[in-house]
Amino acid sequence: MNPEDLDTLAEYSSPLQRGDEAVITITRPDLESNSYLSQLFALTEDRSTRLTHNWHDSAAQVHPNWSGYLSAAKKEAPQLFAGPSLEAAHRITDNHLGVSEFAIDDEGARALYVARVAEPGRYGEDENIPATEEAPRRIRSAAYLSNGLGYTKDRPARAFLVDLVEPGLGKAGVSGSAEVPLSTLLSTPESDVHDPQFSTGGHWASVISAAAPDQGEPDLRSTVWLLGVDEARALDLPRLSVNLHRWIDDDSVLLVANDLSRDALDFVGQMPGLYLHQVSTGTTRRLTDPETVAIASIRPRVVADADGAQFVLAVVDTDGASRLARIDLCAAEAGLDELDFLTDEITVVNGFDASAETVIFTAATPGSQAVLGSVPLSGPAAPGGASSILEHPAPANSVLPQVLRVEGEDGTITGWLAKPSGQGPFPVILNIHGGPFAQYTHGWFDETQVLTSAGYAVVYANPRGSGGRTRSWGTAVQGNMADPAMADVLAVLDHALSEDADLDGSRLGVQGGSYGGYLTAMITAHDHRFRAAIVERGYLDPDSFVGTSDIGRFFTEEYTTRERTAIARQSPLAHAGQVRTPSLVMHSELDFRCPLEQAQQYYAALQRSGVDTELLIFPGENHELSRAGQPRHRRQRFEAILDWWDQHLNSDSDSAATVG
Repeated sequence: MNPEDLDTLAEYSSPLQRGDEAVITITRPDLESNSYLSQLFALTEDRSTRLTHNWHDSAAQVHPNWSGYLSAAKKEAPQLFAGPSLEAAHRITDNHLGVSEFAIDDEGARALYVARVAEPGRYGEDENIPATEEAPRRIRSAAYLSNGLGYTKDRPARAFLVDLVEPGLGKAGVSGSAEVPLSTLLSTPESDVHDPQFSTGGHWASVISAAAPDQGEPDLRSTVWLLGVDEARALDLPRLSVNLHRWIDDDSVLLVANDLSRDALDFVGQMPGLYLHQVSTGTTRRLTDPETVAIASIRPRVVADADGAQFVLAVVDTDGASRLARIDLCAAEAGLDELDFLTDEITVVNGFDASAETVIFTAATPGSQAVLGSVPLSGPAAPGGASSILEHPAPANSVLPQVLRVEGEDGTITGWLAKPSGQGPFPVILNIHGGPFAQYTHGWFDETQVLTSAGYAVVYANPRGSGGRTRSWGTAVQGNMADPAMADVLAVLDHALSEDADLDGSRLGVQGGSYGGYLTAMITAHDHRFRAAIVERGYLDPDSFVGTSDIGRFFTEEYTTRERTAIARQSPLAHAGQVRTPSLVMHSELDFRCPLEQAQQYYAALQRSGVDTELLIFPGENHELSRAGQPRHRRQRFEAILDWWDQHLNSDSDSAATVG
């Protein structure tokens, strides 16, 4: 894959079963317009039909009487479209800042949606007040920024109800008309709301929000709120951070949540669990094991088998994969080996829908970035028994990485080696993922493919601190963010170098983003065999991170502790004087997760130490540049990476840095 091949990629998501059809969202980067195209498609075994035709259509829902989706014209905010079918849906909202999520009450013919509401005179609501002339912001809360959005307190996310009754002879729903049905703003908690849902009988309308108002102290607790026109009531849950919920009936609700075991900030390495809460009794039971089972942030489903017995379908993150699993509703902290998996150990599921007989899912596999598959629900679970309905072709020159299992200090490390086609020896790049509680997967990865197509072998791994394993594996870097993970990624690199003669150990590079940028900077401060490095969107100064990052008030202190000598020991900025490796420092101008000042400080420190360094700043981008940034910037990022490696790994005169 070359950088200019970006607009040949696609992502399949949000699968739905509609009769004999599978409805999916297909999203594609478009270099010409520098944006993303997204439409809904209906697929059968012998045909594909485009259902929607706006610039960006997504998040479809289909019910017997009503269907809906989010739709945005080019460079406009998304609005809710709804109607008797997806094809007949019309616009029913005109929120200035757009609609982010919705749910449909099919029998009640209404929708619950979430939209941000700007304070008067802000965010373009008054065309006579440009952004630079808005009033000052008064801030008293601990959290007031969000990566990819910016300030939040002056445009809170609120819940609205809107009727779906056909507009009849009025102008609502007519193309070119600005008239839409009247929405009702519901009473909500002070904090942002998300994940709107209706209970199965429509008795409850609910959202997720913070358990308590933000009074200046960070607090990660959140809960389900039951909404009304005049009041909002919180479910009395244990100390949880709730991500998603789904009603089973008017009294039972499934939760995907993190247990905040020690206190309201105890998030490190927490395995997202599946919980069942009963409204009438106030009892909450965890269905999955807190040490070995991590439920992915994909809404679970309750399905009844042919005998009427109910069970939960959920996606579980495992080592290098995200797998569909069947979980008993009566389970109590079921371990990983007790789950019935429906998909194999290398497929990365990102969405699914189910009937009593079949599950359809969208995913990535080692050979494709976008797959639509199905697996039968009848009979015993059969991992690997899925069949492919549609598979997006991978770009030319794509390679299949080799899985590595390497013995480390604290257990077997999963890693991969991807090599270019042809004969070596190849220069080698060690690539490190962010998080740290995240993971590389077996799925097709554009960054690996761009590097291998350019002639570089790529080694990557899931060291201690990563997700997909156990909580103990995830917490192994708490209080010592560098050493365990550094030892693991270098062990995988050394294993690959010793086992494969196609790899040129004299031409090594290291790169990583976010926590991967952190670990890259720490490696080059201590290991001087690399010819060059790329430190991207890095976590580089724990001290200033506390006051500038959108997660700064809890992330640094939970991972590095509050002890001064421990923080200094774990700080790349404090170790910048030891670096001898030429380093490209890449960052996005609007990154509020790892703010730009992190890169600026590190770049200045490298310059003061005499290191060959360059600072590359992408305007208008945030922390998600490599995954969801403007397509042209994504292409330019790849070009800059390849240019840097070409300068430092393909020159015979450029020798490895040494300790000076």
